[in-house]
Amino acid sequence: MNDEAEIIETLVEDVRVVRVTGEFDADEADAVTEALSAPRDGGAAATVVDLGGVKFADSSLLHALLTARQGHAAAGLPFVLMAVSPHVRRLLDLTDTARVFPSAPDLASALDLVREEIGSRRG
Repeated sequence: MNDEAEIIETLVEDVRVVRVTGEFDADEADAVTEALSAPRDGGAAATVVDLGGVKFADSSLLHALLTARQGHAAAGLPFVLMAVSPHVRRLLDLTDTARVFPSAPDLASALDLVREEIGSRRG
């Protein structure tokens, strides 16, 4: 089994989906922070982060998630976590940060959350 960190971005409709897999620690901090930053080109209306394949995560991944959340909020863009792995869930629970992230079990649910948030902002 390969636990090497991997970050793959795709676009689903107008939502950027970032799939994060493997093990994440300080060595991957810059790459994951950059990958999760708020879209600057206006090409995506939101970001969904698929964390289902994360095998290990330390505070550097948590910091990247919190930084991304803050950047998306400043840009007025939804930021949703999807399929949060047990490793990431434990990290979020231990740090009492799970409550600050909207999360969904799968892509369809995550896209529904994004649309709901966009709709409420238009209000």
